[in-house]
Amino acid sequence: MFSPLDILYIVLAFCALWLTAAIFWLLWQMASMLRNVNETMNEGKEVMHKVESALSGIQSKFETATSSLGVVVQLAAKGMEYIVDKRLEKTKKSKKKSK
Repeated sequence: MFSPLDILYIVLAFCALWLTAAIFWLLWQMASMLRNVNETMNEGKEVMHKVESALSGIQSKFETATSSLGVVVQLAAKGMEYIVDKRLEKTKKSKKKSK
């Protein structure tokens, strides 16, 4: 039959097999965990890129709106100056006529 040394070798071979299987399983789990982390990081980068694009779009819209608003404000100021000047001229003329 089998000698005690043969049984020892068979047991050691099974132990080596199970140890190898356990190490392979742990490596597989670590690799899949790292893959999930990498996918999550990529999704986070995509979301950050979308947010950055949206914010830069908002910023450019705001900049164009403020530049347009500056022109409108300047036109309104010129219009008010014109109206005030006309009223002053009108009041000066009416004062001259009344004297």
